[in-house]
Amino acid sequence: MRRRYAVLAAVAALVVSAALAAGATAQNSSGFQTSQPSMLTVLNPAKATVPLITVGETMPGGYRFEAIPDGIALRTRGQGRLDLFVNHETSRVPFPYTPGAPTEANSQNDFDNSQVSQLILNQKSAGILSAKYAVTGDANYQRFCTNYMGTAAEGFDRPVLFANEEAQDWVFRTGNAWPGPSFIAPGTANAEQAGVAAAHDVRTGQTKTIYGLGRLNHENTVAIPVEEGIAVLTTDDTFFTTQDIAGYPNAWSQLYLYLADDVDDLMNDGGDLYAFVADDPDFKDYFDFDPTVPVTMQPTIEGHFVKVPKHIATGKHPTTGAELLSTSTGAGYSGMLPPPAVGGAPPDGPQWVLDQWGNANINEHGEDVFRFVRLEDIAYDKRPGMSNNVYIADTGRATAGAAPTVNRSTNGRIWKFVLDPETPTENVELSLLVEGDDNPTSSFSSPSPPAAVNEIHQPDNIETTANGSLFVQEDPSSGNQFSPTSTDPNATTARIWRVDLNAANPDAARTVAARVDQSLDELAGYDVDAASRANLGNWESSGIIDASSVFGPGAYLTTIQAHSLWVEKADGPDVAAPLGTPDYTFKREGGQLVLFFLNPSW
Repeated sequence: MRRRYAVLAAVAALVVSAALAAGATAQNSSGFQTSQPSMLTVLNPAKATVPLITVGETMPGGYRFEAIPDGIALRTRGQGRLDLFVNHETSRVPFPYTPGAPTEANSQNDFDNSQVSQLILNQKSAGILSAKYAVTGDANYQRFCTNYMGTAAEGFDRPVLFANEEAQDWVFRTGNAWPGPSFIAPGTANAEQAGVAAAHDVRTGQTKTIYGLGRLNHENTVAIPVEEGIAVLTTDDTFFTTQDIAGYPNAWSQLYLYLADDVDDLMNDGGDLYAFVADDPDFKDYFDFDPTVPVTMQPTIEGHFVKVPKHIATGKHPTTGAELLSTSTGAGYSGMLPPPAVGGAPPDGPQWVLDQWGNANINEHGEDVFRFVRLEDIAYDKRPGMSNNVYIADTGRATAGAAPTVNRSTNGRIWKFVLDPETPTENVELSLLVEGDDNPTSSFSSPSPPAAVNEIHQPDNIETTANGSLFVQEDPSSGNQFSPTSTDPNATTARIWRVDLNAANPDAARTVAARVDQSLDELAGYDVDAASRANLGNWESSGIIDASSVFGPGAYLTTIQAHSLWVEKADGPDVAAPLGTPDYTFKREGGQLVLFFLNPSW
């Protein structure tokens, strides 16, 4: 995802001028570009955006750009062409879904399982020359989120793309992933719990599930430069609450490091998984950092990574190979409580076992794994000599109320890790880079607008540049959204922020670089769902990547997820009682892949 810049200003100018002069072009010798308007507006100062392809559009050979485009990875392939790998966060498991009484009105589903698009672009025109799926829906992966391509910069002898399931449902990996009409029960024969990382060998086209990278809601898996071997970090974007439940250790978000000898060792899942632990017993979780203390006065704590037993990491029983449950017998997890019988609790399975192994003080060292709230994307520092600085977004829970009340995670945070490239499991430093929880949220439906309009709201995807910028993409919760008819001058859609890493206090050196454009919502000819307009902030941008190495200084790529704009819908099956009406609606929600340009000094 993150690449170096190249001095191609003239090329960038040609791309912009050609796209704007021609409008949105159809297929031609320079490649395809969408005819639909951009879903992104660039600010500070206003620059060009070049929408490349929109959800639902097709290419020769039957390829269709699918819904919920997310992470982007890039590689040049010579002769003026480049590959873009784009994840699609789709799933055949309905979401939302009303078990027991699903209807066309209250339940929805994507048309297919997750895919990874491979788009071949003309480097001069940014036109799409051809497209296919590098990973198809037939592989039965669910909700691929952000991606990252490991390259020689991180010690890889060949490019490997990591795609990540941000899911926790039980599914079948062959045949129909989710046959319905109810959710697949934990422990069902031939089914397994989603939440794996997949590694795609770009040269061979082979994709492997790396179970040892942990069974969790993977947001991203990112390769980190180290002195020897291969190192990747992966984050847990848990869906479960951090609220205390009597008698239960909480389910939290955790940070994991996977170490392998080389790419072959990784592809064969021969590496080991490690979980981050703080050395100071007074710092065990997110809430031990007081949000009322300025970032410049926050402590830097030390920590290390502790090895996760292989069967806990893989989620597979060490002798039978069956999916682990809380009731499984065997060293390391006997006597574990099952998930609580409350709404929103995760299903039993490998994710629960891994989470509780870390949270219930039962690991081999008697230590608790450090507990974050909802870890999202990862980016290491691209400034020369600073790649051991790693930034991680924690989106928080958007819980309203004055901080520092226990369990208040309002707008989220950006964490900074400093790793030792020689011994990445030891001598780790953790600190805060950006604090969003010093201001509470409020509901868009209240008389006043959200109280923290100048904070980053629910940081999700991030990217760094060699010039010292950290870009942060928002995925605002309902408490940080505005009514679509709001006249408040602070009303805003989801934003892309630029944080200046060269500043003495990056937390205070922030500016909005771009905003999502929701103007197509419910517009005739574009939107087919016939619903009311969504709140401002309902749509999000995702998967930002520095594209300056191919399109010139200041060039970036991102995807837009237009959650309330549907480009296609159809009736789902009718298999749940009572029969007579569809059980849910198939929908293909809108979105777009966009090339855009910012200040080249960033």
